Amino acid sequence: MAGKFKKNIHIAKKQKLQSVKTRIRQYPKQYSTPKYLIFIKTMLEAGWDVKLYVAKVSKYVFIIRDDVVFKIRFSNHKPLLFKEEESDCDFYVGISHKQVSTTEQLIKKLDAKLRCNYGDK
Repeated sequence: MAGKFKKNIHIAKKQKLQSVKTRIRQYPKQYSTPKYLIFIKTMLEAGWDVKLYVAKVSKYVFIIRDDVVFKIRFSNHKPLLFKEEESDCDFYVGISHKQVSTTEQLIKKLDAKLRCNYGDK
């Protein structure tokens, strides 16, 4: 299971559901809502604590519940290869060196991982 320490979690900003809903509602209509915002909203509604760290071209979302912490990278750019090889993140949404994945695929992976470790809670 994901360990407690994750790089940059200490500088990530705690997200609140009402604030995320406001950002989604106020997002310019000519653009689609960023997937990381939709994911954050989904996780907050599911009872997770969520933190966000915004880097130059990537967003890092930390989801936390009890002693479980996952770090997810959202980006349309490949991460540095050595970081991916060191498992800097638990999951990648967008482009990585190994695959291209969607937010929906991530939610299914998280659900399967949690079921495997905790059963149907």
